[in-house]
Amino acid sequence: MEIKKPLFGLDVSPIDAATELHSFSRDMQSYYNVVHGHLIGKLDRCEDSAELSKLKAELQVVNQKLAYFKVLNNAASTANVVLHTPDMIEELGTVK
Repeated sequence: MEIKKPLFGLDVSPIDAATELHSFSRDMQSYYNVVHGHLIGKLDRCEDSAELSKLKAELQVVNQKLAYFKVLNNAASTANVVLHTPDMIEELGTVK
């Protein structure tokens, strides 16, 4: 019985995929930090109770997305660091 090494299912190396995921999740986390700040500023100026409720609901959604991208960014960062070690580069191929 021949034992076959698994193949990565994307057209890029796992190292490149991890780098891209890390960059994307970091950028999305930054984006939602900006959106969060924008909503906080609007909340501070809001005097209409209906608009205030709407802004609080939006802020709750943004906070949840921010939490997800923070976790994803941390995980992708860890994967990126591990995949860029000499042993993993040797195993998976060169880095661009």
